[in-house]
Amino acid sequence: MVSELSADRLAWRCPENWVPWKTLSEVEAARTIVGQDRAVDAIEFGLSARGVGFNVFVTGLSGTGRLTTIKRFLDEQAGDGPAPDDVCFVFNFDCPEHPRVLRLLAGEGVKLRRAMDQMIDELRENLPEILKSPEFRKRLDFALAALKRRELELTRAFETKVKASGFQLVQIQTGPVTRPEIYVTMGEEAIPVEDLDGQVEAGALDAEKMEELRKLHAALMEEMEQIFEQVSELRTQMQERVEQVQRSAIEPLLDVVVQRVRKAVTDERVGPYLDQVAADLRESTELFTGGDEEDGAGDPYLRWRINVAVDNSETRGHPVLMETEPSFANVFGTIERAVGPRGEGFTDFTRIRAGSLLRADGGYLVLNMDDLAFDARVWPALKRALKYGRVQIQSPETIVYGVAALKPQEVPLDVKVVIIGDRSSYDLLYRYDRDFPKIFKVLADFDSVMKPTADNSRDVLTVLAKVARDEGLLPLDSDGMAAMLELGVRLAGSRRRFSSRFSDLADCYREASYLAARDGREMAGRRDVRAAVEARDRRHGLSEEKTLEQIAENVIRVDTEGVAVGQLNGLAVYDLGHCRFGKPSRITARIGVGREGVINIERQAGLSGPTYDKGVQILTGFLRGTFAGRVPLTMACSITFEQSYGGVDGDSASSTEIYAILSALADVPLRQDVAVTGSVDQLGRVQAIGGVNEKIEGFFKVCSERGLTGSQGVMIPADNVADLQLAAEVVQAVEEGRFHVWSVRTVEEGIEHLTGLPAGERLEEGWTPESVFDRCQRRLEEMSRLMRQAGKGGGGENAEPSTSGEDGCERSGTGGQ
Repeated sequence: MVSELSADRLAWRCPENWVPWKTLSEVEAARTIVGQDRAVDAIEFGLSARGVGFNVFVTGLSGTGRLTTIKRFLDEQAGDGPAPDDVCFVFNFDCPEHPRVLRLLAGEGVKLRRAMDQMIDELRENLPEILKSPEFRKRLDFALAALKRRELELTRAFETKVKASGFQLVQIQTGPVTRPEIYVTMGEEAIPVEDLDGQVEAGALDAEKMEELRKLHAALMEEMEQIFEQVSELRTQMQERVEQVQRSAIEPLLDVVVQRVRKAVTDERVGPYLDQVAADLRESTELFTGGDEEDGAGDPYLRWRINVAVDNSETRGHPVLMETEPSFANVFGTIERAVGPRGEGFTDFTRIRAGSLLRADGGYLVLNMDDLAFDARVWPALKRALKYGRVQIQSPETIVYGVAALKPQEVPLDVKVVIIGDRSSYDLLYRYDRDFPKIFKVLADFDSVMKPTADNSRDVLTVLAKVARDEGLLPLDSDGMAAMLELGVRLAGSRRRFSSRFSDLADCYREASYLAARDGREMAGRRDVRAAVEARDRRHGLSEEKTLEQIAENVIRVDTEGVAVGQLNGLAVYDLGHCRFGKPSRITARIGVGREGVINIERQAGLSGPTYDKGVQILTGFLRGTFAGRVPLTMACSITFEQSYGGVDGDSASSTEIYAILSALADVPLRQDVAVTGSVDQLGRVQAIGGVNEKIEGFFKVCSERGLTGSQGVMIPADNVADLQLAAEVVQAVEEGRFHVWSVRTVEEGIEHLTGLPAGERLEEGWTPESVFDRCQRRLEEMSRLMRQAGKGGGGENAEPSTSGEDGCERSGTGGQ
């Protein structure tokens, strides 16, 4: 039998002994995370565990303390211990296209960079001075004197011989260079040997003399080549002696400056690099003696610069990074490019930039799964980095075109990654990404609700006390604290739970404090909490207001008085994200002769979801099991949500649809002042649904707008009674007898309440006479007889009707409600 609920069963009231304090200021502020023991234990284990793959994936609704918990644990894990190594990129003297990685103790990277810069400055200043000094010039002249003397002797002797042979040694300009040539002396002039033919023709020289001169010229040219080879060898020896003298002069300075760098950096790992630097300096001293001109790539001393990509000199303990913009470059780093004076692009190892993954090396990196989805390259690269324990910094052209001017050495990684996401993302990745379970072995799942106990109520208040202390809010009085706990029950959607989405509770408290302060009160109370809830509902309630206006103006027809056959008010929940509200809708059923069974108009129109279609199949099973024991379920029954033009999903209207079908079959009118919600199983048991509070309040608002008659109300599943946390005006109306809430357990109880007739009991020969089920059975048997008489029904008498697949929720609403 339908049970009418009293007002005290419609909302949970906080027991007085749960709030023994006079004001919230007496409550100690929370020091730990409240209501998330499972998640806290998982995070503690995941952040402390060593080994490959013990990264943490955090799931749960926003506002449940996920980020707060992670920050707290990471702050504890960071500690005050030694910071991880600095990561430097240095020039690769063997293969310049592959810059090397140099790891040093925290702070040593900056020291190395500073010491190397000072070394370059010192060499730029002192090397030219050494080579210009009188002492160096004296040593150089002494070293070259014998060779220069020998060169002079060779050239003078050859010049004398040439002159004595009637020739002259001249320098001929050929383009940008000059070359020596031997000319024939003719009187006061010197002419090329090729012009001797002209002298013969002019009679100034006979042919025999010309041949003699040519032979002598050829011999002298051959000898000149030999002399020049000797001179070239002498000059090579001079250059070697110059280099030896320079080396002997500057090597002490090179040794001193390199040794000074070794003393500045205490990390022994810098030794092999400085050995290479010392060797390279000896081969590159001309860079310091040839002026400071820069080439197209900029700094001529670039090869000795230090790129400190990760500087942990100011880091205390393990680094903790929260990457809020996880683009590929931000996470994995990049190689920047510059533009030269002629517009050409260039890059070098000093332009390698570390990403957050490398900067978090030795510590922790926190990412948001939703943000990762914006760059499709990040997730595969992140998996590779965590799987193989290294990161490769790439330039943009490498990522896009697969080619690069630089390919830095890979950097080993030791980082713990924490990803904040939702449970659906975790489930999808775990199921379809085979690498995911290997690299994210720890799940920290935050619950959105907690049990409503005295201890938990105190924990909730400690969270609010912390918010009040941190933000300077007005304290709540005892009644205000009770109101906040009751709001927690409402947000949880059940009297059996508190909501652990403390951010929502804190937002309401902030607004209640504002309202109390605005009105000049020193504390916030129940009326301020209620006013804050109402203010928020009003801000977000335009859609609900417009919907109710359409119902009030009969644009959307909803009957709240009288009776009608085959028509009943169902209830749906519209969930827009920022607000949820209930809306009544007419559900109608029409019966005719045929074998189509239950025709789901929403499905035929492509507006139904799978859960709705399942609900229609279930109610068809109920009808079949109830009435098709002796004759086929021979009928054509169309059912629909009237004036519903959006998607419909969920099964919470399946009981309403059964009542409408039974009414149409039995030709029995249903009460229109009652709205109904609840799903059913094939045995006719009414089952719990979601959004029960919003649904009741939605129908109450429609009835209140038209004027409460005292007979109106909502019929809900008995299993939902414990979920009731109705608004104060609804509770007051029920208490005054102007509105009603009934609970029902079976379809039989519901149809009796809606029709005023007995549902009927099964007898040997049928159903209780003149009961609703008896009328339905007789109507079905009559339709079956008419079908046989008409010779219709290609499937025969025993053919099962087809079904087209229900609910009470718009597709934008919450499924299953």
